[in-house]
Amino acid sequence: MKKFLTIVFLAILSMTVHAQMKTLQNNEKEDSTIAVIGYFCKNDTMEYQRVQGKMKIAEKDTTQRSEITEKFMIVVTDSTANGYKMELIPVSCEINDIDNDYQMRMASLLWKDIKDLRCRFTTDELGSVQHIENWREIRDVLKKSYVTVFDSLYASLPALDSVMPRKQLESLTLMLCSTEDGIKEQFDELDMLFGLHGNEVTMEPVESDDISETGYPTHSRIESFYPVPKDEYDFEDDYVVNARTEMQLSGDDVKDLLSTTLNVFLTGEVTDSVKKFTNEALTDKKEGMTSTTHEQYCYFFNGWPKLMQKIVEINLAGLIRRIEYDSIEWTKRHWN
Repeated sequence: MKKFLTIVFLAILSMTVHAQMKTLQNNEKEDSTIAVIGYFCKNDTMEYQRVQGKMKIAEKDTTQRSEITEKFMIVVTDSTANGYKMELIPVSCEINDIDNDYQMRMASLLWKDIKDLRCRFTTDELGSVQHIENWREIRDVLKKSYVTVFDSLYASLPALDSVMPRKQLESLTLMLCSTEDGIKEQFDELDMLFGLHGNEVTMEPVESDDISETGYPTHSRIESFYPVPKDEYDFEDDYVVNARTEMQLSGDDVKDLLSTTLNVFLTGEVTDSVKKFTNEALTDKKEGMTSTTHEQYCYFFNGWPKLMQKIVEINLAGLIRRIEYDSIEWTKRHWN
């Protein structure tokens, strides 16, 4: 349980890295840049498959893995001078829960309620997502669904309430999906697909040392290029954006962040025991924690996302490694 909770804390931290990549854009207009712009048409349809998974490596020989495979469509319902109207339509979801992970169990229960729920959103003329038009409808469905999910989860794991109080976790979850911005976070595939639209990226590698949004030293590298077409589905003007971001935390930083995270999610003696475990584990470790994110975003010449890949590796002083991977790849297309 102690190691599991530590890994949960690491997963929360890794979510902050993606934003760092977006700060590495070249604002100067040069010939050696690629502009990520969507040139879409009404009734354009793209079908995608998304695969999300995670591996945990604790000590030397403990490796566990779970995976979610989703299929969905993006359809352009209208095209205007100011932007586009689109719909995200769920198609299917398969969950491979090797670890008997509670997050996988929640995802499986949630899918039953949202499988027929379409997300209607708008973008600006460059393809950057602006609004979710039916976010209130989605909010109401999600709130009811999360209550059902927690009913099932806490009924099957009665001891969980003493570690992670349901009232506390449920209130936080419902609060996070109560606004339009919160609903956007729920549909994180939209950010993965269209998050770079409207940016201009240099073709020369650019490296940067900065402080991340969470306040930790971060080194980033980004570049873009035109790849050689590999098959009949590729086009000569398709392009790729690559990025690598590494964030460093000292041992003291890890202890402080873990303490803050545990105070939000957990309670009582469990919180104290996990803090004690982490403090003892990091006592003789100078390297603290490293979070490394590898991202590759591949686009068709017209700005439609082709293949989006992200791998996050978190190394806690060599004691625990967590690898998360997330990819969205096109499977069918119909363009006007």
